[in-house]
Amino acid sequence: MSDRLRNLLYLGFIAAALVTLVTLMASAPGTEDRVEALGSRIRCPVCQGEAIIDSPAPMARDMMALVRQRVDEGATDEEIISEITTSYTGALLLDPPASGGTLWLWLAPLLALLVGISVIVWWRSHPPGEGAAVTAPRPRSRARAWVGGVILAVAAGGVIVAAGSAIQDRPGPAAGAADLDGVDSSQVSNETMEAVVSANADDPRIDGMRLALAERYFQVGDYRSAFPHYLAVAESENASQEQAHTALARLGWMAYEGNGEVETALALLDQALSIQATPVALYLKGQVLWCGAGRPEEAAALFQEVLDRGGLEGEPRAQVEEDLELARRDEPCGA
Repeated sequence: MSDRLRNLLYLGFIAAALVTLVTLMASAPGTEDRVEALGSRIRCPVCQGEAIIDSPAPMARDMMALVRQRVDEGATDEEIISEITTSYTGALLLDPPASGGTLWLWLAPLLALLVGISVIVWWRSHPPGEGAAVTAPRPRSRARAWVGGVILAVAAGGVIVAAGSAIQDRPGPAAGAADLDGVDSSQVSNETMEAVVSANADDPRIDGMRLALAERYFQVGDYRSAFPHYLAVAESENASQEQAHTALARLGWMAYEGNGEVETALALLDQALSIQATPVALYLKGQVLWCGAGRPEEAAALFQEVLDRGGLEGEPRAQVEEDLELARRDEPCGA
């Protein structure tokens, strides 16, 4: 092989290696590409083997929103996957091997490195002019040695880029409880909150989310779903006094309105009032005394205390005033 042809092949290989590296660098995923890639790798916990990016389920939408938020915040793929799989019970990875159009991006740098090494080894073992009559072999120039180094550096750089991407995308061990600080529960569905609560039941910060979820159920009259969350907060050693008060007051009212258990309801409401005598707890106890225990005079006293505390305006105040008048006249509850 002539020196000219050999040099042309050498330069061609350099150009191919450079193109490979530039392509790899240009194909580095952007923000939206990373979101889509992560969304296609994580299985929806409530779907049949479907990735969260393809699922219309509310939980999957919430998970995608969390992925996008963490990507925008600069979290690595490993951190995001660890958080998702820790926070959402049943979330698993759908991680197929590299294939199709992306396979060459993984193989090209390694192939470039192997070809580069092979060319240089062959070149050293077959110096120019071998097998032909030459007066004296030309020494290997410094420029050609530099070019060989460039080839190896470019190919190795491509391998490092690909390997770095593989390492970053590979999930690590669970990082523990999800980051619950600053979570805006109003932006997530009941289903998602249930999953987060279940996955972080031992986290001392979970009581706030439990209470928010229970309040949602309570507002729509779903006492069966609200009860275990209120009870968990009421029994939690980590709950604040305000959280425990709210949980006990709600449990008291549900015991009466849901099951007609007057004494249990009054006992729970008294526990709530021993923590904090809020107008809501006072009013609920008054309702139980009036409607359940048939003690309108005691109920009227509590209604009056609610009004004396102030702060009620509009329809709520009008309702308490009406109940007070009816209870004072010994009228039936709800008349």
